[in-house]
Amino acid sequence: MSWPRPLKAAQGPFPIAKLDGAVAGMGAWGEQTAALAAAGYVQPDMLTGLTLFILSSQPKNPEKKQRIPGGGGGVAGGVWVRERFAIYRPVRRDESFTIRGEAVGRHVHKGRRYGTNRCETFDAAGNRIAANLTTGLLAYKVDAELADTLEGTAPDDLTAPAPSRDAAAANPQPDGRLGSLSAGDAFSGAPVTVSLAMMAARDTKNPDNPIHSDPEIARKAGLANPIAGGSHVLAFTLELLMQRIGAMPLLHGASYDIRWKAPVFAESTILPRVTVVDTDDEAVTFDLSATLGSGATAMTGRVTVPLP
Repeated sequence: MSWPRPLKAAQGPFPIAKLDGAVAGMGAWGEQTAALAAAGYVQPDMLTGLTLFILSSQPKNPEKKQRIPGGGGGVAGGVWVRERFAIYRPVRRDESFTIRGEAVGRHVHKGRRYGTNRCETFDAAGNRIAANLTTGLLAYKVDAELADTLEGTAPDDLTAPAPSRDAAAANPQPDGRLGSLSAGDAFSGAPVTVSLAMMAARDTKNPDNPIHSDPEIARKAGLANPIAGGSHVLAFTLELLMQRIGAMPLLHGASYDIRWKAPVFAESTILPRVTVVDTDDEAVTFDLSATLGSGATAMTGRVTVPLP
């Protein structure tokens, strides 16, 4: 197989049921997320799903058995381990868009198979909305007989989407709260119990990957219980960040580098936390984390918010 491998373009908008489900999936912890949706905008955590959107739109091979019965698209049985993306402007909830992308490589490491895809999303006028670079597991179960291999380009050799000060200049609601922050500032949210009901609400009645809401299908995938989707876990830390700086700075040129470290099973409790790691005349940089009640790190990330 030659690399990179083009993907068939996909067309938006997002299904409204998915956007509403993402708000409902926040439970009592989503005040800023709900306010952004009420204003007519897609929340930033959902824009990690642009890669999922294009992958689930690919033609299906009728001779290839789905790893998870009822799963949607080529990512059935997959789980994001790293997402690098940038958002260049807000997306209206009813807005049409086009996603163009390619599969850039796949590799095996310690018996696990991974795939890496990148895509860019454009509005109807051809303006870039977002860029995504996604690496995910292709199966949950370890196969000890698989040797380490690489096809295409290794994830660490790819250029990640960068923050954009030009996009930041278009922010219609410049907010002085960014300028008041200093390196070392830290803030934690209240502990969040990610219930199966919250996960089912986010998954909706038409799930893309039902390991997030269906216990039986999760077990068939090799999981003890359903796990929260990566963007769902990210949503709680971004909610905390939006409480401090507002939503619009995250939607005008911000870049994100998110890694998921451990599964968040249904009914687990996580503690979101945000720390300012750097400030200068060009940007404010934040470290994000979500820690399980056991003390294990479920997710880490870095968000760079450019200043106009």
